[in-house]
Amino acid sequence: MNSQAVRAQQITEWTLCAGAWRDHRANFVEPARPITEAMVRLADLRPGERVLDLACGVGNPAIDVAARVGDTGFVLGLDLVEAMVDGARSVAAELGVRNVEFRTIPDETSLGVPDGSFDAATCRAGLQYMPDRAGATEAVLRALRPGGRFVAMTLGAAERCMPFQLTNGIVGRHVPLPEKAPDDESGPVGLSSLKDLVHLFTEAGFVDVRTEVFESPIFEAADPASAWEFFTATAGPFIALLDSLPASTRQAIHEDAVRTFGAAFPDGPVRPTGEVLVVCGRRPD
Repeated sequence: MNSQAVRAQQITEWTLCAGAWRDHRANFVEPARPITEAMVRLADLRPGERVLDLACGVGNPAIDVAARVGDTGFVLGLDLVEAMVDGARSVAAELGVRNVEFRTIPDETSLGVPDGSFDAATCRAGLQYMPDRAGATEAVLRALRPGGRFVAMTLGAAERCMPFQLTNGIVGRHVPLPEKAPDDESGPVGLSSLKDLVHLFTEAGFVDVRTEVFESPIFEAADPASAWEFFTATAGPFIALLDSLPASTRQAIHEDAVRTFGAAFPDGPVRPTGEVLVVCGRRPD
């Protein structure tokens, strides 16, 4: 599958679930705040800075970053998916955040900003989906002024990410999981090697590369049924698959999910964790 086809498929899948990401924002923003805090800390974001947020989705972490840089700062969020950008604008308006703007871009290498126009850049859980990760990282480097910082976060391998272990097991017990093209390495755990992530930064030209690896909640739901509702609403690749199944199969999967999440979290809310990789590099002076 070529890069253009991968992006087209991703736009279709993310458009299907963009509204749910907006509606379920509380399920992933606060529980996963340690990720945002690590990104802000490594990038050393400061009041008054201009920050670029690539793969902004519905505004996480762009809206938190806007608070960090303050009224004298500015954040520009970029994404492939118009529905995601619309959701981010809606969230910003609802929260009264005025120092942030959101735009769509044609691909991850065409950011549409002048070279050297930003002090810092962020990319949360976005690089692993991009077919041209090297091109995206190089584009961010160009967008930064000398000394500018770029911080990115990805997830560790699937076996170290509880949400994928649980949900893939649930669906896979009832129907074959969606297959990817052999040459398509994109996906939620498509960039799960810290060595590969650091190499991506250094090859692009970043220096003083620093890393953090830790376990963090990925989302939270009040109970097993709510957790499955969150997953089925926000997991773009699974939406079409689940919609295509007979009602009896969907019901069996739902019952399996409630049992599985209930067994994993018998004493409280469903709060699965995963390994998080955070890398930050600096554009040379």
